[in-house]
Amino acid sequence: MKVAALKNIEFEDLGNFKTAFEKRGVKTEEFRAFEGEFPKPTDFDILVVLGGPMGAYQEDKFPFLKEEERLIKDFFHEGKKVLGVCLGAQLIAKAFGGRVFKGEWGKEIGWKEVFPQGDFEILYKDEIEVFHWHGDTFEIPKGAVKLASSAMYKNQAFRIGKQVVALQFHLEVEEEGIKRWIEAYREELKEEGIEEREILASPDKWRKLRLYSDVFIEYFLRL
Repeated sequence: MKVAALKNIEFEDLGNFKTAFEKRGVKTEEFRAFEGEFPKPTDFDILVVLGGPMGAYQEDKFPFLKEEERLIKDFFHEGKKVLGVCLGAQLIAKAFGGRVFKGEWGKEIGWKEVFPQGDFEILYKDEIEVFHWHGDTFEIPKGAVKLASSAMYKNQAFRIGKQVVALQFHLEVEEEGIKRWIEAYREELKEEGIEEREILASPDKWRKLRLYSDVFIEYFLRL
């Protein structure tokens, strides 16, 4: 089994998901979609669309987003699995008819709880503290099953059949990787009044995030 992961910016990568996939014998390959690199659906079993600072509705400014949306549909119609994270989740929502828009309550950044629903109640039972970094939100497409919400935004995850899962929050980001995010988005943190130490967090939070990520990938592969 092989995974194709689309990167929308260099430093937002598979992270924890790469570890979780590969420990289960699933090979992974990352493509720089922002540089025009795209996989052939016939060569892969799973498509993962990662995050990025752009909006799903900014295709005119970032034309590669149109190709990502097309690939989401192509993988789906060929009966293959699709996973979206943050921007990737928004692109999935848009591809299946959901609206993507600026969140009315502002940006959700940092370590915050999400509340499991549906399948996720079996996975996690109670609320879990995960990492967020987004200003947009989405409508859940018609026919999709809601999987999580947060105190700030009601739509945090959904599933379409047994093929597609979208996560607004980040399970994949690693402790080392977050330092690159902080460096790249330092001005945004300053504007939001968020301290770097809040993002870096404690080793225990990162340990739990790796566990939540591993549990999720097991679930996703077994759908």
